[in-house]
Amino acid sequence: MLRLRCFVLFLLGSFYGTAQFSSQEWHEGILVTLNQDTIRGDIKYDFGTNMITVIINESVMAYSSYKVIYFEIFDKTYKTYREFYTLPYKQKGDYETPIIFELQYEGNLSLLSRERIVQESSNLNYSYIGPVIVQPSLRYDFYLLSKEGKMSYFNGSKKELLNILSKKRNDLQSFIKSNKLKTDELRDLVKIIAFYNSI
Repeated sequence: MLRLRCFVLFLLGSFYGTAQFSSQEWHEGILVTLNQDTIRGDIKYDFGTNMITVIINESVMAYSSYKVIYFEIFDKTYKTYREFYTLPYKQKGDYETPIIFELQYEGNLSLLSRERIVQESSNLNYSYIGPVIVQPSLRYDFYLLSKEGKMSYFNGSKKELLNILSKKRNDLQSFIKSNKLKTDELRDLVKIIAFYNSI
């Protein structure tokens, strides 16, 4: 029994250890540089370093977010096109620097995101004594962009969202409640922002 349990743990560890995320894979796409050059090739992006790598005719080119305006990929994992922009944002200190954002919804109020891979631990036994598995998981940081160009970080809480979008608070509250939406889940948040833009 102990051998079987150890073998299962080994298999789970191997699976989670090799889990691939979209940002770790190459995707067919196009990239537009600051000089307005359009480049086609296989693209890999990294939110942590704000770097975009492109393979063009077997040559590898790396671009920082300072040199790129936009890129688009076809994500085979999700079977959809995804759009990314580099926009100035104040991360630390007083200076704005261009960083990569993914466009999730475009409207008078647009929803942008940045993804990050975090390590999560879970207990296989659902008890305090059983083995613990640490596995990578994808998390999103959300940003709201107004048509005037003002960007706000949104931490995912319903209370904060209703404060940011206070002009339509009552309508939003009813919509979120009646549709049982979660403000910290990407798919639900897209629905909420689409509804906000429609009223």
